[in-house]
Amino acid sequence: MTAWRSCSGFRAVGSGRVCPEPRPLSPERRLILLSALIVFTAVIGSVSGVFPIEAAGAVQVGVAYEPLVLPAHVPLAGYSRRRGRPSTGVHDPIGARALVIQAEQTVAALVSCDLLIIDEDLFHAIRRRVLAEGLPPQLVLVVTATHTHSGPGAYGHRFLEKISMGHFDQRVFDALVEGMARAVVRAYAARQPASAAYLAAPTTELVTNRAAADGLVANELLVTAFYRAQAAAPFAVLVNFAAHPTTLGAWNMELSADYPGVMMRELERHIPGARCLFFAGAVGDQAPMKTGDRFERAEREGQPLAEQVLAMLKEAQPEPLGTVIALQERLILPPAQVRLGPHVTLPRWIGRQLVDDDATLSLLRVGRTVYVGTPCDLTADLGESLKRAARARGLQPVVISFASDYIGYCVSEPFYRSGRYEALMAFNGPRTGSLIVEQFIHMLDAAGRDRK
Repeated sequence: MTAWRSCSGFRAVGSGRVCPEPRPLSPERRLILLSALIVFTAVIGSVSGVFPIEAAGAVQVGVAYEPLVLPAHVPLAGYSRRRGRPSTGVHDPIGARALVIQAEQTVAALVSCDLLIIDEDLFHAIRRRVLAEGLPPQLVLVVTATHTHSGPGAYGHRFLEKISMGHFDQRVFDALVEGMARAVVRAYAARQPASAAYLAAPTTELVTNRAAADGLVANELLVTAFYRAQAAAPFAVLVNFAAHPTTLGAWNMELSADYPGVMMRELERHIPGARCLFFAGAVGDQAPMKTGDRFERAEREGQPLAEQVLAMLKEAQPEPLGTVIALQERLILPPAQVRLGPHVTLPRWIGRQLVDDDATLSLLRVGRTVYVGTPCDLTADLGESLKRAARARGLQPVVISFASDYIGYCVSEPFYRSGRYEALMAFNGPRTGSLIVEQFIHMLDAAGRDRK
């Protein structure tokens, strides 16, 4: 392909054309042209929504929040015992938060939304909408659900989704697409050079293994804080924790973000101007420590988390972001094996109508930190396997469930044969969990080892 330089005039050279040599400008003419260019850029940007020009070589980060504007009485998602009944009101706000990172031609967006899951149809609809708004086509979009069991339902098409969400409502689906897409577009428009700090600490008495009394407890609290130049406080705080957002039971009929909403509310209250994004960790067999009564339970889980994050931020030492690599792959899954009990499996042709046959895997490396977006309820032991693999490569891992797709639970092979609820919700056989871990390890290798 021929490369062209644009120019305003030509002179003949053989059979081709080249740009004439420019005549030098006087200092006065240079100043006039520069002023005109600045005015022209500002006018065009205000009229047509042109996004800001990036500083050469800098990693750009932007963040935004968008409330979800939903139809009245939308059913809640998370408990089949609700039987799709309409909600009775709003206990606390439901919304979408987006963080966009760009380094030269690499562009990625991390979205955290107060939903139960992100299914394949919803993910692709959001991506189409974001690209229609003019974002770069190479954008790697990672859309995650906080996994609140008191968020809006009525957006899933599949039979199993309708059981836990209520019947599909196009108005709800469109409202979710609109809210999350707007958050991404606004975060992209807000991006500026940034630095970041990664922090990790154990928690106490906030999470337990619900599948086994002596099972692994994923009590680690992971925080990534993003800072503008010379700023003492972060403008964005990403929090990763692995306890199911189920402090509110099926008795609740009001929209709520559960304990992640409490934590985000408190952090944003204590850090004016900042946005907090919550990402559920390997929560498959992890439950919150429920203390108190009704909505008090969410407060007693979320407030201590916020307090610990604030304490951790006092030790933050922001560093340049460095390497940015974004990967997203489609993994073909084993054939469906939908079980009604430990020894009763539906015929495969029925199972294929109920569950997915592929999965979206997402990985974003930002400096030494690597965000691993899994499309499932991942159990703690598989999450720990991914963390060990990342650390062996010199990377700081953040394992996220419910990212850009949903295929049910992913468990280890011994757990699969236990007959527990989590095992019965693993819809593609005993090997799916280990296959996903293996594929992510290949993706970690593609993302590279830390060179420090």
